[in-house]
Amino acid sequence: MEKFNALGRGMQIMLVGGVLLFIDLFLPWQGYSGPFKDEIEALGGDTTFTAWHGLGGWLLGLLTILLVAWIVARLAVVNIPIPVSPAATAAVLGALILLVAILKSLVDDFSSWASWVGVALAIVIAVGAWLEVQAAGGVEHLKSQIPSSAGQAASAPAAAPAAVSPPPPAPAAEAAPAEPPPSTEAAPEDATDTPSTERET
Repeated sequence: MEKFNALGRGMQIMLVGGVLLFIDLFLPWQGYSGPFKDEIEALGGDTTFTAWHGLGGWLLGLLTILLVAWIVARLAVVNIPIPVSPAATAAVLGALILLVAILKSLVDDFSSWASWVGVALAIVIAVGAWLEVQAAGGVEHLKSQIPSSAGQAASAPAAAPAAVSPPPPAPAAEAAPAEPPPSTEAAPEDATDTPSTERET
């Protein structure tokens, strides 16, 4: 109970509304009361359907389970890595649950009382989400979440090329040592090489 009281007022309302909505999902959201109802039931046909009937019902059920599981994880002090703040998460879940509940009740044929109870509980969840957003700083807090998440995604690819240093320039080819110029001095004549005429006396 202490952990429940530690939650904000908006989060408490969302948790209670989410649990009640989950229970309401198993009640008859659609009930056929037209002609041949008795005959259909006598043949084993269904004239009532829970909220889990149809794609919209499954989506509403999964969103409700996700909401309750997320708040229970916060009660258990389990750190779930989410890129946005808890207020923004509550706002998104509350808005989606309300939207799907309204659309399902309006689009489905023969919506019964349980469907409108579900819409009322979805409104309770949305009110709790709104209180959570107000406690975190209002709509300005939600607006601040958009640039931060978008800026991080945009800066990550831009920072990657900057981190790569350019390759070092290729070392200049060393000049080959110049060959010494050929000697232009004539080799001294051997003293022993004297003309034969000088040796003859």
